[in-house]
Amino acid sequence: MSEERERLKETYKQHYRQILEHKRQLAAAERKSKILKSIEAIDTRPVIEGFQDALGAVREQIAKAEARLEVWLDDRDDTAAAQSGVSQEEVEAFERTQNARELLSKIKSEMGTIERKLDETAAGLGASKTIADTDRAHAKAGNPNAATTPEPDPVKLSAEAVKTIGRATKP
Repeated sequence: MSEERERLKETYKQHYRQILEHKRQLAAAERKSKILKSIEAIDTRPVIEGFQDALGAVREQIAKAEARLEVWLDDRDDTAAAQSGVSQEEVEAFERTQNARELLSKIKSEMGTIERKLDETAAGLGASKTIADTDRAHAKAGNPNAATTPEPDPVKLSAEAVKTIGRATKP
């Protein structure tokens, strides 16, 4: 009988362990269920509205800070100009002069580029400069008035460039 008793005792222990495991699983499932119900019960509108309000406040503060910075920079520029004794007209005249100089240098570089391209095209076609050749021919013929080097063609400027240069050179 003792064997029978030990076997029953072991069966009871195994059954008891299974019951405890099922109780733990039930408790975990109930806890998860309560958490899910709580999450589903949360109204997200106040959370989203609160977030939107906070975001709006941050954007407003950024806009105010940018406005203050712009005002400060404008005031600093005005006071710096007043302290240096430079008037707005003088600054504008200086800017116009600088723009005219930049435009003139741009035109000169474009003209140089165009002249180089024409020379390359002429060399590719086998053409030669007739003015330089005629001057050399006159020099060979003994003409003392003939130029030894060809003079460059006058630069042709656009109407806009002439207006800009004219404005920059006027006092």
